[in-house]
Amino acid sequence: MVQFVPLKLNVDTDDANKVRRQFPIQGNRLPFVYVIRADNKKIYGASGGLPGDQLPAMMREALRQAGRILSPAQENNLRAATALAKTAFEAGDLYRTFINLQPSIKAGLLGPNAGFSEASTQATELLSNLSQKGLANLESLQFQLDSNEIQMQSLFTLLLGQRIYQFDEALLNKYRNTLKEVEKNTELISTIEQAREIEKAFLVQYARGGKSKAVHALTRLALLSRTNAKRELILQELRRLEGSDFELPNFEPFAIRTWKDESGNFSISAKVVSISGSSVVLETEGNEQITVPIIRLGKEERGLLKLIQP
Repeated sequence: MVQFVPLKLNVDTDDANKVRRQFPIQGNRLPFVYVIRADNKKIYGASGGLPGDQLPAMMREALRQAGRILSPAQENNLRAATALAKTAFEAGDLYRTFINLQPSIKAGLLGPNAGFSEASTQATELLSNLSQKGLANLESLQFQLDSNEIQMQSLFTLLLGQRIYQFDEALLNKYRNTLKEVEKNTELISTIEQAREIEKAFLVQYARGGKSKAVHALTRLALLSRTNAKRELILQELRRLEGSDFELPNFEPFAIRTWKDESGNFSISAKVVSISGSSVVLETEGNEQITVPIIRLGKEERGLLKLIQP
């Protein structure tokens, strides 16, 4: 792998004069020696040659300051990953921003030893922007946790932040410590569990072919939700996935409705109590519970129950 690209310039040319103006050094003895990093920063510059025993030491120090040097394939892969991550970031999808860059982080192409090539600096800048966004979100949610209207959203953001900011240890610890403090409030235990359910369904979309599964999982949670705050948060995520005009199906599982069998000759007014893979427990207005095989219900009824099946 190329570590240095030697470039020899005639001191009487315009190019050489431009270099001297951009990277001024003291002295006029030839040769003028420069080491310029990939981000156009001068690492070394001096007039006159270096003694043989000092040159290797200078070059080793220059390599140290140059950071990770990428192969052409690594450069191309990082550039492509950064483009995808940037699109996700601009769309407000912070988790997808992270997972697009995660392979490069794990491979050591980003982080403390990141290089200074164009692809490296763009990716590093994007990670910095992601951290800044995470810090701003954390500071905001710490004031919002006392608000019942946006408490669920704040907890969801707090939970998801612990997955996103794995690359930033200091920020990750802030998220973890904030959650630990929140968990001490016993009044929030139920709300935290509901936020965890939403997070679990939300993350399904990031698996291969997971979008449709995520839509089903989130729709199911919304229909089974007994709180408006939970339903509104889920609907927000569903509209991000399916479009701003998405609406939940007109089905209230816990409300009394008429259920018909496949023949249409039998019907019962009841609400859903629970559902398994093959049967549903219904409760009548008289509080009588009956277990009905789903296959015996009408087409419309089976379609509604499919919305809330695991």
